[in-house]
Amino acid sequence: MEKKEKTAEKEKKENSEKEFEKKDFVSVKEAFQKKGSVSVRGWIKRKRELKGKIFVLLRDPSGELQCIILSDKIQKKDFEDLQKNSIEASVEFKGILKEDSRAPNGFELIVEESKVIGESLNFPIQKDLSEEFLLDVRHLWLRSSKMQAIMKIRSTIMYAVREFYKKENYFECSPAIITPNACEGGTTLFPLKYFNEKRFLSQSGQMYLEVMIFSLGKVFGLTPSFRAEKSKTARHLTEYWHLEGECAWMNMEDQMHEIEKMVSFVCLKVAEENPEELKVLGRTPADLKAIQVPFARISYDEALEVLEKKYKQKLPWGSDLSIKEEKLLSQDEKIPFFIYGYPTEIKAFYAKEMPDSKKCFSFDLIGPEGYGELCTGGQREDVNQHMLKKLKKEKIPLENYNWYLDLRKYGSVPHSGFGIGIERLLRWICKLESIKDTIPFPRTMNRSYP
Repeated sequence: MEKKEKTAEKEKKENSEKEFEKKDFVSVKEAFQKKGSVSVRGWIKRKRELKGKIFVLLRDPSGELQCIILSDKIQKKDFEDLQKNSIEASVEFKGILKEDSRAPNGFELIVEESKVIGESLNFPIQKDLSEEFLLDVRHLWLRSSKMQAIMKIRSTIMYAVREFYKKENYFECSPAIITPNACEGGTTLFPLKYFNEKRFLSQSGQMYLEVMIFSLGKVFGLTPSFRAEKSKTARHLTEYWHLEGECAWMNMEDQMHEIEKMVSFVCLKVAEENPEELKVLGRTPADLKAIQVPFARISYDEALEVLEKKYKQKLPWGSDLSIKEEKLLSQDEKIPFFIYGYPTEIKAFYAKEMPDSKKCFSFDLIGPEGYGELCTGGQREDVNQHMLKKLKKEKIPLENYNWYLDLRKYGSVPHSGFGIGIERLLRWICKLESIKDTIPFPRTMNRSYP
């Protein structure tokens, strides 16, 4: 008899669980619109207990909802399961959603049925932990409100750049990631053994995208790039996502105009689609809506004059602008601006020289508020003899560049391009101190875990 009772109790429990599974779950955001009887599921963000009550702040990707669980309203075991679990346990609740001005978002759920789906005992992340510890547990820290907001905005940016370039009649291309040659210089390459040959992880897809303009005209790529820079600054990663474009028949000024339109478009998209996430990060949508074209343009020579007059930073002509100088130039600005006409000597061999040969048709887009360089670009050299001269001067082996030089032998045209790190753009848009927070799993010279 006792065995039959246990079997009946087990069947009743299984049937109850099946009934719970049949419920039509809605997101937190949808629950606010539906009201009344709703079923929701997500993770426990906060929990506190008070005399037979448990208050749970439930989170899901769409929002947060305060839930009240009374010990005499649900089964004893379900209440005890909630008691023993810490934050980040996954749960399913069914109850009555009521308006309450005291609750977050103005609603609270009076829970009638509760089920713990995945336990979480002693979740390791608490308040006031070091940056290094949070990087060690990055796989868990990504659940935080801050990281969730950043990742949502990152997603918007990735969609937005593709939308912009589709609208502007560009074709998306996929440049090679394994490459025989350097684009930005051999000292920052990650070598790898490629069967019986030595190859490298790509620093940039620029050269491969240049190939495509002779077929497609205007192209862009959104791919990972790798740079072995031994830098510990707040704006350097060894692995990052690189938005690059190349365009036939465009000069430097044309390309700057394309860049400012794209950045303005992306900022407006983020302002429209992520107002709540921006507020979490201390940025208002109005800040980004104000990013409108045209952006200001100053020459390299003018930048040196500003540094000398305003900041007492005298630099010899021909010096590259450091992070410090870029910060000084941009700290009082609210909108990105261009610096153009850099010395030929400090730019790559493919930068097209101006008539006086001391300067080249190259530009940087500088982020406001001290964020420094966001994008670099310019007009590409379209005459082989000029490029060969630079390659020989820099003692760069020609054998790996024969295919690239072919582009100037057969139907060369004036063309220009750019490269912008998604993480640098995101860092400025979100007003982040460190670029490490712009990518799910940051890679730096001291970190490749997790």
